[in-house]
Amino acid sequence: MSPTGVQDAHPVTDAVPDASVAAVLTQRERLVRVVQSVGRRPRDITRRPWESAGIFAFFLLAYLVFGYWLVVEMHVVGFESLDRLNRALMIWHNDPAKLSAVGFDHPPLVTLLIAPATIIPALGSSLGVVPLISAVFAALTMVVLNTMLRRAAVALPLRLAVLAALGANPLLALYAAGGASQFVWISLTTVAIGALFAWYVTADVRFVMIAGLAFSVASLAGYTSLLWFVLGAVLVAGVLASAGADGTEVEGTTVGFAAPTVYVIALWTVLNLVLLGNPVAWLTSGRESTRPGTDLDAAQILQQTFELVLYGAPLALLVLPALLVVGAARGNGFALWLAAFLVVSIATPAVDVALGLTGQPILMRDALPVLVLSVVGAIWLARSAGTRTTLVGAVLVLALLVSIPWTFRAMKTYPHQNLESAFAAALSSRESQEGSRTVSGSTVGVASEQTMADYLSTHVAGRSSVLTDNAQTFPVMFFTGDPALFLDRIDEGEGPWQDAADDPAGAGVDFLLLSIDTEEDLLSRRFPEAVAGTDPLLPEIFRTTRYVLVGVPADYAPPAEDEQPADQTEPSTGLGTTSTDVGLTPTGGDLP
Repeated sequence: MSPTGVQDAHPVTDAVPDASVAAVLTQRERLVRVVQSVGRRPRDITRRPWESAGIFAFFLLAYLVFGYWLVVEMHVVGFESLDRLNRALMIWHNDPAKLSAVGFDHPPLVTLLIAPATIIPALGSSLGVVPLISAVFAALTMVVLNTMLRRAAVALPLRLAVLAALGANPLLALYAAGGASQFVWISLTTVAIGALFAWYVTADVRFVMIAGLAFSVASLAGYTSLLWFVLGAVLVAGVLASAGADGTEVEGTTVGFAAPTVYVIALWTVLNLVLLGNPVAWLTSGRESTRPGTDLDAAQILQQTFELVLYGAPLALLVLPALLVVGAARGNGFALWLAAFLVVSIATPAVDVALGLTGQPILMRDALPVLVLSVVGAIWLARSAGTRTTLVGAVLVLALLVSIPWTFRAMKTYPHQNLESAFAAALSSRESQEGSRTVSGSTVGVASEQTMADYLSTHVAGRSSVLTDNAQTFPVMFFTGDPALFLDRIDEGEGPWQDAADDPAGAGVDFLLLSIDTEEDLLSRRFPEAVAGTDPLLPEIFRTTRYVLVGVPADYAPPAEDEQPADQTEPSTGLGTTSTDVGLTPTGGDLP
């Protein structure tokens, strides 16, 4: 049929009826059995760009200000963040400058996003830039949650109360203001789930494509998001099938959703194959080094998982059963899908530990995606409550407010954490945490790194004059703002760096920068006496609590091969393996 309702004439097929000739169908005829809105805008909530902009600006400013106080004044700073900032500096200012400084041992997106802020070295090497990326994406998360609340018909005052109560959660505030990378992928996956939320409500196929694009970007920020992506693809196909869509629509929509992420991962895999010779290096090279006490049995893993939810995201203990009851009792399909997402977020850290994919126990930061998804689930419950939407929203606010002191107290003593205890101590005492100890026994602060960097900036000149293992000394490099000062494992690659380590004087370097507190530093392994300050051929120039700078005389001759310590170097991506610890001493119309 034509758009006017008059039947189209097809002279060729009408004149010579032939069953072998396919009939020409109009757009309207092709869409008769399509259950989604295609080519037309369905009824949806009114756009409120100024409201979204206001929420974004408020939380961005709040987390930037709080982050400045936390990082710059309290010295609660994550070494993982400094590692990424140093890599971003090396993109522009290393000798030679190269994009490969991004590395393959971590998802690359966060480093690429922060790179523009490091074009000016004085700005890029300051602690003030640390909270920028996490604050931006935390603010984006709040905007997406507000849009979901609007779709749930929650009134503006109650929406703002939900956002304020969530934003004040101490665990979320730490990672939103502390510069950690976790919030980037969490935010992008929240965008994707928010788009699926909108698709389920409006049946507008464009939201499926938005979700697919969001997942594709999120996959380059955190590989954990790939699990959510797979579940999202199953959701799209399952919802369409249950709605009565034919196979063509199910297949086309699912492929459209999945294509961007599949393409991005395929491209990243090819780059790993071409540059590293290992197509899955992006999965294996970033594994955290094994630590004592991580060989856990099933009972211990279950206990840690329960404690993670109980103290880090207690809201999930209310939302998950409610989603299951509402989904099963009322035939609310999306409630069951959100319950599945929540279960995956809870189970993922346990599976990582059980399969040996991480050398750490379940950390408190693993509760972050559980907390955010719990809020999304509660928003859907509010939408499904009909006339009791306001009541459900009020209960959500109350639950979030009660969890603030509960989680804050747990952060002081939770056994498996990064900077949570230092964060709690800074808020309680209003005193700098420089030199304090975390629950795990690591030292907080960057005074040692800043002191060594100041000395190098004042007394050392010349490109590539300091030989160092950048995988362990990256905080010092970052604070100098001049990565070209160092001969590192990125400059010319791993092979030339190894040659320089074998014969520093022959490579033309004047100094060795060695780390003291780690066994991972390849130079420290080669020159243990220099680290201890007892090597008469490599005189100590300057020392801090974590690093030592030694001189390399022009006539220095390396010891004979049989006198050198055994080299335990492992295959490397060029950046080495760094710790993923945050802030510790571096060790590296509804669809039915």
